[in-house]
Amino acid sequence: MISPVQLSYIFALLKHKNFQRAADACHVTQPTLSMQLKKAEDTLGYKIINRDSNPISLTKAGKQLYPKLSAIQQAYDELDIQIQRLKGTYKAEIRIGIIPTISNYLVPELYAKWQDEIGDVHLDISELTSPNLLTALKEKTIDFGIMAGPVEDSNLDQQILFNEEVLIYAPNIKNHTIKLEELENEYPWLLSPGNCLRTQMINFCKLDSAKKSEWNYEGGNLHLLTQMVEQQGGYTLVPQYYIPHLNLNPEDLKKVVDHTPIRQIIGLHLKRNTKKEDIVKIMRIIQRSKSGKNKLLENVELLPWEGS
Repeated sequence: MISPVQLSYIFALLKHKNFQRAADACHVTQPTLSMQLKKAEDTLGYKIINRDSNPISLTKAGKQLYPKLSAIQQAYDELDIQIQRLKGTYKAEIRIGIIPTISNYLVPELYAKWQDEIGDVHLDISELTSPNLLTALKEKTIDFGIMAGPVEDSNLDQQILFNEEVLIYAPNIKNHTIKLEELENEYPWLLSPGNCLRTQMINFCKLDSAKKSEWNYEGGNLHLLTQMVEQQGGYTLVPQYYIPHLNLNPEDLKKVVDHTPIRQIIGLHLKRNTKKEDIVKIMRIIQRSKSGKNKLLENVELLPWEGS
């Protein structure tokens, strides 16, 4: 059977797609990594890595063996953690990916609570767009993701953390409520592609391709968008829990007649996860922080994060 070290080299190659970068990540020389890979392939009786492709990839046999190799790697990880726990040396690290339009209010609000309740766990938090977050989960570069859902993926466990109403920020429209048709003549200010709030705005406001292409901002800064609305007119969407961080005039935030758009904030992790116990604790803290804050809403419309 191939060794844990050889398995780690295989997965490093699949992650970095390059022999030298994989060797650097494993703190070995490239010849050492290549030699151990060949020994592993000789043991299995099949080539696992296609050296001729650019970037490197799995061979046909490698693709068939990958699920079993992944399961063995997971078992090794679980065994290592259990041994550390028996020795009393285990220190968990949870790598969390959060989309920008959630992290800007959720991290400052809950970081201290996370530290108080799970202080023995090191939290490594990064901002990622929704597509990149899902990729990072699958590639195991993060352990837990927080984004707007729902997500259809049989390899992931997802838990609803809370629902969040989405409002229209439109200072030039004086009524407290507006009809969707009123937005047709207003300029939409969008986040960059990859941000789920952009897709939700395009779908809910039924924007055409011409309007989508006029604004080329690359980023997830809602504060900048609200400033552009104030300077240039038009409108943008603002999530409920983001509002206190923007210093906006409440009268400029509009509800839509016969529509209550919401986004569903979910927590995601791989179904087989050695850190599930600590991830569940993090999710429970988030759920408790929002419980009781959501009032009963009428004409609720869940905004999908995927689409045009």
